Amino acid sequence: MKTIKVRGLVLRVFDAGESDKRLLIFCKGHGRLMAYARGASKPSSRFMAAAQPFTYADFVLAQGAGFYSLTQVDMIENFYNLRTDYDRLMAAHQVTEACEKTLWDNLESDELLRLALKSLSVLAKGEVPPRQVSCIFLFRFFNAFGLRPQTDACVVCNTAVETKKMVLCEEGLVCDVHKPAASSPISRTAITMLQHILDNDLALAFRFTAPEAACIELSRAAHMLWKCHFDWELRTGF
Repeated sequence: MKTIKVRGLVLRVFDAGESDKRLLIFCKGHGRLMAYARGASKPSSRFMAAAQPFTYADFVLAQGAGFYSLTQVDMIENFYNLRTDYDRLMAAHQVTEACEKTLWDNLESDELLRLALKSLSVLAKGEVPPRQVSCIFLFRFFNAFGLRPQTDACVVCNTAVETKKMVLCEEGLVCDVHKPAASSPISRTAITMLQHILDNDLALAFRFTAPEAACIELSRAAHMLWKCHFDWELRTGF
């Protein structure tokens, strides 16, 4: 039986029979794969620790007829501290839910994998508030999907953001004069925060202090944009 070695992040775990589990793994170079972990529910199983959400590991998979079976796993990180705080855990589940429901099987999406891992790492360290991490993740997610909103001027009349009040809509910032029905109010502080998130590299995107009020604004805007782009709402997160 052919085997492949992949490095990936466990997005979700499903029970399969009395003792088996199915792992949905976001793999570097391969995208989303489903793998069976035989006997992973048994306390004596060598796969039990790895068959958990947020596990990042090297997996050896045996390729069968339309499925993969886990034969070996070497743990890299389990982001254990996510489980010690409810808000961090909910933000982390938002990361995995977004990846689970938007990725295609066997389609490389390494930029999104890097974003997911960075977001989980920042959450686990607890140095950035979970709501702020959630905002950063969602807007960087839009960017990676080619859905980056325009942030320097009104998308209708090209008025600079410094000159009028703005709202955020599906395409980006719109001045108060041209705001559509599906839009979310956004302050100058939140606009500056959004520009920082989108205009810097991934590491720098997380390195700033944001007021809670601006994070709440961007969180609401991000969920509004998510529903516009994907036509369904995220169940987890803020």
